[in-house]
Amino acid sequence: MIDELVQCGLAGRKLPFRLIDAHAHWGRWQNYDTLSAQDCLAEMDRLGVEVMACSSLLALAGEVRRGNDELAELLRQHPGRFVGYVHVSAAYPEQMAGELERCLAMPGFVGIKIYQQGINYDDVAFESVFELAAARQLPVLAHNWGARLTGLEKMAEKFPSVPVLLAHSGSDMAYKAYAKLARQMPNLYLDLTLSRGYAGGVEYFVEQIGAERVVWGSDEPLFSMANQMGKVLFARISSSQKRMILRDNAARLFKLPA
Repeated sequence: MIDELVQCGLAGRKLPFRLIDAHAHWGRWQNYDTLSAQDCLAEMDRLGVEVMACSSLLALAGEVRRGNDELAELLRQHPGRFVGYVHVSAAYPEQMAGELERCLAMPGFVGIKIYQQGINYDDVAFESVFELAAARQLPVLAHNWGARLTGLEKMAEKFPSVPVLLAHSGSDMAYKAYAKLARQMPNLYLDLTLSRGYAGGVEYFVEQIGAERVVWGSDEPLFSMANQMGKVLFARISSSQKRMILRDNAARLFKLPA
């Protein structure tokens, strides 16, 4: 029997609940550029996405303060539709603490985005980031690729109260490695943002750690929101599990209204 959510997808109807995109971007990076805010909101409304959690592409490219400021302006103009991750870079360790304090004083920032950029996550430069995340009960979205997490598991173990989203879980076909680590550490969440994967990947993660710690994101503008929705919508899991992944888990992490 086809469940209600699959029926909605096949008919092009919105789901009976609003989605939260837990991993998206804002700004320009290399050949990637976000839609205008109006066009992005129109696509979100078309797909039934209520909130998009963004980090700055410009900050990823090295212009950390300017990129975070661009994102802050988006959050100011569209409160409730966009929320933000403060991007910090261990390439500029002297800026990290100040940038976190500065941005987290602004409305709309709900988490922290870290990117390895040649420095392992268990480096002392990242320790202050996790200390602040623990103190303020903020989630940390960490870029990863493949089975080697470059020390992130050590930092997650050291700060067990910090929810850590493993971006691109299953990348390089390393599904088993991500699931194994998440089974061992209850503060790890598997982020499904990924352009490639094998059939049954979502089902495997849910079977291994439960739907409560699997989170959906689009990586917009790098990928399509609709494309990334499809792998959850048509996964062979229950409707309640799909809702956890597409909305409830992110709402809990970001402390958004039910």
